[in-house]
Amino acid sequence: MKYYIGEIKKISKEMELQELIEFEPSLLLPEERIRDYCYENLCGHYEKHYMCPPFIGTVSEIKTKLSKYNKAILFRYSKKINVSEDRKSVEKTKRDFHIKILKLEKMLSRKNIESWGLIGGNCSLCKECKAIENIPCKYPRKARPSLESLGIDVQKLLDNFGLDNKFYYDRITWTGCILINENLKDRLK
Repeated sequence: MKYYIGEIKKISKEMELQELIEFEPSLLLPEERIRDYCYENLCGHYEKHYMCPPFIGTVSEIKTKLSKYNKAILFRYSKKINVSEDRKSVEKTKRDFHIKILKLEKMLSRKNIESWGLIGGNCSLCKECKAIENIPCKYPRKARPSLESLGIDVQKLLDNFGLDNKFYYDRITWTGCILINENLKDRLK
């Protein structure tokens, strides 16, 4: 176990993240089948959000980017909320989870460890993404894609870890991860 894992566990607990599972990034398999859901645009974000397709690259490009990382840590964040009636709180928890992932990335960056955070749901740093107006992203260093937008089957990933993958009306659970390239630290020595 790497020296920084203890600190990640401590910070994760302080931030009320309910899960922390180390795994091989090779388990993150972008699939066209999952990406097809984006093309169907059931969520309404396709071509309207910089952290969603088509702006984040093809499945092939994503596979190449993922291959640069040699460790991954899955995180989950859950809150009791009436999901169907309290959409404002659902959005707040999504944004809160995004900020938590960014804080973990920042901690790793201070240790010269390259990382890439992947959030749950679409990026919600802005009320409305600037992609709609073809204006550059307001927060390019903070905006993050979700596992789903990369074409990752999150339900299958959760099954691999024996985690609950059901949706509940009285609780929202966000799933994301941080990818780590431990070799960057070695290159800086």
